[in-house]
Amino acid sequence: MTEVTRRPLAEEVGFEPTVPGDTAVFETARFGRSRTPPSRSLQRSFPATFVAAPWCFGKFVDVDDTANDELFMRAALDIAIVAAGHDDVPVGCVLVENDVVIGVGENRRELDQDPTAHAELVALRDAAFSRPSWRMDEVTAFVTLEPCVMCAGALLNARVRRVVIGALDEKAGAVGSRYNVLSDPRLLHEASLTYGVLAEESAALLRAFFLERRPD
Repeated sequence: MTEVTRRPLAEEVGFEPTVPGDTAVFETARFGRSRTPPSRSLQRSFPATFVAAPWCFGKFVDVDDTANDELFMRAALDIAIVAAGHDDVPVGCVLVENDVVIGVGENRRELDQDPTAHAELVALRDAAFSRPSWRMDEVTAFVTLEPCVMCAGALLNARVRRVVIGALDEKAGAVGSRYNVLSDPRLLHEASLTYGVLAEESAALLRAFFLERRPD
């Protein structure tokens, strides 16, 4: 069993921790379904935008791949603001191929009363509508908040090449915080991952949303 210090970002943006105490405990699950302990993770050098955390590991990209990351993440933040406008948690996703936006989506669960209408799924549907194939092998997804299990699974099944993440989600994040859906060699596909792009802006947007609704 490996014990890892918990980071407080999720609590700052309004998500309550699901593990009591000051640490998150990772233990080997039955049939070996737990993620690799952090001490065994691949050691790599990270780009300057990466927010170092012991439980964020996987296949990282070269710095050359990150030239337009902030540009497209700002577009995702603009989409997230649209979500807040219809009283949904402000999360946005932009899908990019060859530096061209091919799909956008904001969280629409409340607006559509659809439990699957997370930003990533909305963006994937938007992109797939005009494509000859569901495969997105050359696509990069820019997401303002770390994807949940459902959304990480959708990105994996779409064969998205790379995922760029703003704020981390310790409560439900499935790309390093709780699970490693996009960097598990036992699954069908692995994506390149970049963390911490405009993380504070993404977290600030979430904090403002929750403070307005939970003033106490």
